[in-house]
Amino acid sequence: MRVLSDCPDRVPELAPGGWSEARVASLSVGDQALWRALGPRDRLWCGTGPDPGPPGFWSRAVIVAEAPSSQFDTLREALARDLALPGPIASVALSGRGFHGQRGRPWLSPSGNLHLCAVLPGPGLAAREARSLPMLPAVALVDAVRDMTGGALRPGIKWVNDVLLDGRKIGGVLTATQTQGDRVSSVLLGIGLNVETAPAVPPTPFVPSVGCLADAGTPVAVTDAVVCVLAALGRRMTDLVGGGPEALLGAYRDASLVIGREVCVFEESAPGETPDGSPPSPVLRGTVRGIAPDLSLILDGVETPVASGRIAFAEICRRFGL
Repeated sequence: MRVLSDCPDRVPELAPGGWSEARVASLSVGDQALWRALGPRDRLWCGTGPDPGPPGFWSRAVIVAEAPSSQFDTLREALARDLALPGPIASVALSGRGFHGQRGRPWLSPSGNLHLCAVLPGPGLAAREARSLPMLPAVALVDAVRDMTGGALRPGIKWVNDVLLDGRKIGGVLTATQTQGDRVSSVLLGIGLNVETAPAVPPTPFVPSVGCLADAGTPVAVTDAVVCVLAALGRRMTDLVGGGPEALLGAYRDASLVIGREVCVFEESAPGETPDGSPPSPVLRGTVRGIAPDLSLILDGVETPVASGRIAFAEICRRFGL
């Protein structure tokens, strides 16, 4: 895996053979376009590191000390302009500004945490299988945390895309896909994981508390998190392409924190509080009995599966008077 970075001293493990300083103009045309999209500086270093796996899966990794804006948005815009890629690439910002989660909700990105985006061009999936892709980064993040802690930490998934550990949110994911005809032409994934720091986030019914891996007593280096997340993403994507979505759906259900629990469902537009500062009102309430293949929730007493919206656990809602 070829690695491009403006901070090689902070990620020496990713290029164990060493780094060489390079001029942007000396890079291949594809690497120039990639660095100019993601690299905030003209100065960079290049190195080669072992592919986290499966062997030969990852082509490039771009590591920057600070991203001036959302790398997820930058990559999505670049893909819309037909950015040519040599294969699957990962982009990691050690800190940054303007990061966000679903529906543009701010994601705080202090140094010491993981902020990773990945682009998987031409993944070999039919367009009809795109509905399974939102599961991919969430399941991979759960896999990675278990792997990097030797199974000591076992987080779960709160529908649709939050990763929780002991009731605290430690991570979140984003997914965007492009299709061409009946095929998926590219997949863009975003993953945030609180490794060393739990950002100060005001409590809401949706995110009552925030945590990090360090709080759980299992110290992990950010570079270890990068390697484990890339390995899990590559493995899960390879399995999805080769074997279909059944195993991924099974893993998502196994990691679910909502099955069997009473939840409140809110309109998707509710960011946690309404503009006047009062709590939002749930539109549905019920116990989750299952998750359908399209990720919709099956609730007791609700005839139609819930395909959109935002959920909070009922016991948390009661604390907020909902």
